[in-house]
Amino acid sequence: MAQKRTPNERRLTKRQVQELISSGARPRPDLSAALEPTSLQQLVYELEGDRYLVVFGEPVASLAGKGDIYPADYFRRFVRWLAKVDEDAKHGRQGSVDHWAHYSALKHRLITNIDTLVAQLRSTMSRTADELDFSYQSLDVVSAYVEGIGVERARQEIYDHLVAYVGEVLRLRIQGHWEVNNADWQPYPYLVGAMHDPTMPINVVWEQLSGLDPVNLRVAAANEVRRKRKPPGLVADAAASVRAAAPKGVLALLQVNAYEVTKRWGDGRPWVVIFKGDVEVAGVPCRGEAAFGRNGDLICATLSREHLFGTRRFAADSTFRYYRGSEDGRLADVKLGADQEIDGLPCLGGTLVWFHPNQRASSLHLASDGDVDGIPCASGKDLLVALRFHPNGRLAAAVLAREHVLIGREFPSGTHISLDGKGGLVSVALRKDWEIDGIPIKAGAEGLKFYDNGRLRELRLARSHLVAGQRYDAGTLLRFDRDGQVIHAQP
Repeated sequence: MAQKRTPNERRLTKRQVQELISSGARPRPDLSAALEPTSLQQLVYELEGDRYLVVFGEPVASLAGKGDIYPADYFRRFVRWLAKVDEDAKHGRQGSVDHWAHYSALKHRLITNIDTLVAQLRSTMSRTADELDFSYQSLDVVSAYVEGIGVERARQEIYDHLVAYVGEVLRLRIQGHWEVNNADWQPYPYLVGAMHDPTMPINVVWEQLSGLDPVNLRVAAANEVRRKRKPPGLVADAAASVRAAAPKGVLALLQVNAYEVTKRWGDGRPWVVIFKGDVEVAGVPCRGEAAFGRNGDLICATLSREHLFGTRRFAADSTFRYYRGSEDGRLADVKLGADQEIDGLPCLGGTLVWFHPNQRASSLHLASDGDVDGIPCASGKDLLVALRFHPNGRLAAAVLAREHVLIGREFPSGTHISLDGKGGLVSVALRKDWEIDGIPIKAGAEGLKFYDNGRLRELRLARSHLVAGQRYDAGTLLRFDRDGQVIHAQP
């Protein structure tokens, strides 16, 4: 395992392992199968006293036949973590930013919604501003809440909220400010402080939502601050002012008295400006704040009047951002200035619409409940009810506006569903405990998944229940093969 959390001070010898096995250790082939991703061919045995014995296989000759004993709580966490790591790797979510981006509804727009996210987190947790006051101590309260609802549910429902809150704690600690890194294919928020290297709230939250250890955001945040503190000799250099350089590109075509530069790139070129009136930049009517690349190409701005991007018309006061600037022309996202239709769907003003690189809608908020691809979808500003779409235009995720039948089963209103690119049901997160095929399913659990033939693939029990002739405790994660047979049970 990645970290040694064993009661035995030294690794057990082959002889000690055989003695334990001979004394009545119970083989657990289901858990041995769960460790297959480690490629160590480990065998697992259940011991008395709520412990597990893990015996190494042949791949590492020096370890073969030796073993370690692990407390049951930690071992179960490790098995769940290992399955999640394997799943993330298959879907390209190994890194912190990729992982956050998969679950994030706001993406790079998170920094413009900090206050809203913090307020929603306080409301969700039923905590006041005095209790969640951006102190290190308040992170203990948040950590306890995440432990209580489970990291799976936290990933689905409050990932952005946690990044925002942890980020504010870090921002106050380093006396910094939020920025967005637009250099990578996936823009992401981070913190800048004169005495610290770029500080990553995403790293803190990602690490603590791994599920391997009990959530401790306070320690993780303090470690991030400590790691990113600059050596004294570099602080003075970072604080030094940047000499202004002349603008380039489309910005150079504007009169210099038409805007005020508020931020500059490292080479002195204008980065963020505030227009002093309504102006046209690369044919786009703009007002207020705008951002430009080092080459002077427009990155993002606010419309001063209605404008047509491709085949879509957006209202005045809509804020837009390009994928690679105005020269490329493809929109990454737009915050709508008013209610309007996007691709025939009524969208809510003041919410964000994201676009895939092929310019199909990626995510949006409905202004009213309505059917999409035959599925009744809920509306509203809440991040949890945002509709998501595949690049081919098919619905990828939504919250049911009312009870609805999918793959021959009825799901309650408020259920979050995930669909594949052909419209097949992939997974479900229930808002309340619910029975599927006569099995009680736990609300909020990430593990309710289906095969493409409609059979159950994975679920977590809401209460003790008899499945295929065997009783399993509440909270047990069950996996099935394509024929409906139980192939794995994880307490």
